[in-house]
Amino acid sequence: MSTSSPWTDRRRRFQDWPNYRWAVLGLTMAGIASTSFPITVLSASLPEIATDLTTSESAVSWVQTAPLIAMAVGTPVAGKVGDLYGHRRLYLWGYALATCFAVLTGLAWNVGSLVAMRTLGQFIGAATLPASMAIIMTVFARRERALALGYWSAVTALSPAIGVALGGFMVDAFGWRTIFFIQAVPSMIALLAAIPLLPETARKPEVRFDIGGAVSLGLAVAGLLMAINRGPEWGWGHPLVLAGLAVGPTAIAAFCTIERLTADPLFPLDFLGRRGFVVPNLVTFLGHMAYMGTLVVAPFMLEGAFGITDVSRISAALIARPVGFSVGAWYAGRVESRLGGRTIMISGGLIMSAALAGTGAAILAGWLAAVIVLLFVAGVGQGTIRPAAVAGVANSVDDADLGVASGAHQMIGHIGAATGITIMITVLGSSDSAERFFAIFVLAAAIASVSAFSARWSPGLGIARSAGAGRRSRS
Repeated sequence: MSTSSPWTDRRRRFQDWPNYRWAVLGLTMAGIASTSFPITVLSASLPEIATDLTTSESAVSWVQTAPLIAMAVGTPVAGKVGDLYGHRRLYLWGYALATCFAVLTGLAWNVGSLVAMRTLGQFIGAATLPASMAIIMTVFARRERALALGYWSAVTALSPAIGVALGGFMVDAFGWRTIFFIQAVPSMIALLAAIPLLPETARKPEVRFDIGGAVSLGLAVAGLLMAINRGPEWGWGHPLVLAGLAVGPTAIAAFCTIERLTADPLFPLDFLGRRGFVVPNLVTFLGHMAYMGTLVVAPFMLEGAFGITDVSRISAALIARPVGFSVGAWYAGRVESRLGGRTIMISGGLIMSAALAGTGAAILAGWLAAVIVLLFVAGVGQGTIRPAAVAGVANSVDDADLGVASGAHQMIGHIGAATGITIMITVLGSSDSAERFFAIFVLAAAIASVSAFSARWSPGLGIARSAGAGRRSRS
């Protein structure tokens, strides 16, 4: 029976374009930009939202926390759904529903509805991350994957940064509700362009979705992130924090048991025996700890050590970090095929470590210009790591498992970021002395050094240099 239709025939004609793969990359990057921008756009405006909705700032803080937890839980599950039922379908539905929830967010009537709409929107929008990555991996040959992911990583870093930098100005100019209505317009345009252009990916209709694995993994990630994220603010003896600390490990044990026993696991545990999968994920976890931990501390550092209190000046200074990340990701993607993933990840970790240590020294010396330059360099280091790590994970698994592998990679990055933020905020405490910030940045530099050292154990041929490197990394 023929499956031909006007839509499929049109997609086949598009796929004959010489630069079809680059058109797909550009379209998916536009989608990621529009769904990741709202993650941070309200970060500078939470007090205003609390006043508008007549609630406390502690309650409205869940506008940021809950969506981040939802994204961490949703990405590996969404990746598996895409592997089973097609990543094109997942991307389009996730994008369409996220756009609808953006409009509903603008209509929120109280803090509960705002948190709910934001959380559901980001949970569903999280599907676009593994789906877009799997689609990119499908249309690009292995030797070009790191190059494509360099551009993809640059956009995923720069879009939330623009949200931080411009969020306050946009809220002042348009109001926080209007931002989400504005978001819906380019999102809908990009969605309509994606329908005829994006390719179909392989499906596994004979494989059942692992509900038990998905539930236990979701409980594990949500419990651990709840405890890690809220522990410093609520106290480690808070009942919900203790519950998260108890539920997380218990659910992890249940997840491992379920995955061993089920015929169609959500996450094949044999991935954990592959250096090509484990090492890039470990490098990512440690890199996110150092990068995100110091990124969250940086506003306190600019205020406490340099006396900068103006939100716009702080935002302008901090944007150096994600801009550096974008530059590093772009450059690493271009040279990874020549140097190999291992060299790239080691170099990125060492660059970030040196920049973080230098930032600590510049804080003690009171050199603000040096601090901003070194924040940029630290971003370059972390950005350099990202394409090689993502490509390494992708090349360590079969193409049919790209979704769940990339989703797991995203989840590990979120957990690393939350862990780093908690550690750095705990070390900071109530101090705003230059010496305390120096200690924090030196600690982060040590973590980045461990990340670089860990990269030494990645497969020796590099990640993109050989089409068979990923396969050989399984042994």
